[in-house]
Amino acid sequence: MANILDLFKISKGKELIQNTHAELKLDNELVLEIFASLLPWTISRVELSKSRTALAKFSDSKFDDLLRESSIISSENKKVMNSLLEDTFKVESHSSQKFITIAENITVSIISEILSLDGKLELTEIKQTLLGASEKASEEFLKVITSGSNDSADLIKPAGRIALEDKDSSEDSILESFTGGK
Repeated sequence: MANILDLFKISKGKELIQNTHAELKLDNELVLEIFASLLPWTISRVELSKSRTALAKFSDSKFDDLLRESSIISSENKKVMNSLLEDTFKVESHSSQKFITIAENITVSIISEILSLDGKLELTEIKQTLLGASEKASEEFLKVITSGSNDSADLIKPAGRIALEDKDSSEDSILESFTGGK
């Protein structure tokens, strides 16, 4: 089952950590911890209107695009999260505001792109998938985060490998009992 934190298994997520580290001069581990807290929160707070579209495809977005202010999450909610980040992670106000903006833009981009792939999905179904409570939009989510690259981060196994593991693999085949081994 996929969820938003799978983003950090792919090169785009690792690049996001590095760019945020360079921009805010914070430790990589702290950046990851903050995103692990912020992304689920932004998913729960985001409300998209039908007219809202992403600034760019997630795979095409540049770090500078993620720093642009957005107004999808209410300013009251942002103030609460800003205070929480400052108190919990001891980051300065301008840094916590940038984190919130980045997380909001990532969330909006991913959700908008999923909606464009499958217009039949409800926003609630997408949110539940991104939070790990459903699998309804998992396939679309994986397409969004892995599109534009050859980086599947072992999120998706090739069909042949699922059916019968490689001879050199140390993993057991799911057909082992039927085939007498690997």
